[in-house]
Amino acid sequence: MTVQNEIAVRPQGPGFMRLSPDGYVRLTPEQFQAIPMVHLLSGLDPDEPLPLHEGASQTDISGYTEWVSETAPVITLGWDWRMEGASAGQARYLRTGLPRSNIMLVDNLRQDLSPANTAKLLEAAIDKTAWQVAVQRQIMDRYVCQPVKVDS
Repeated sequence: MTVQNEIAVRPQGPGFMRLSPDGYVRLTPEQFQAIPMVHLLSGLDPDEPLPLHEGASQTDISGYTEWVSETAPVITLGWDWRMEGASAGQARYLRTGLPRSNIMLVDNLRQDLSPANTAKLLEAAIDKTAWQVAVQRQIMDRYVCQPVKVDS
């Protein structure tokens, strides 16, 4: 999976990508790696109400991100993440759980690699990218409060 903001994908021969009757787009891992994925949307999960008590309490910041191709048919890839504090004061975004996608990876004989194996390979592909940059940018743009100018 390549993460980029601009797309330049050309089909690789007839029938390169088709939407199967079961909703999957079947690709070899190599075909998938060649398709740039564009950041579509990231957001925060809703806060759970904290129980009433005195003192500080730890909260978690978590969210989701969705990516798409600009191919026909469109392939989709999404996953959940959580924010973790780092020793240098910078937050780190960590992928959590299994990815969600309409991709079914296949072998060279076009046999399905199974949903479990596809998920593992998609996780590895996600973890090799710098997706955190796009997610952080969108979270900051969507949720960070801007100072309000007050006229006196």
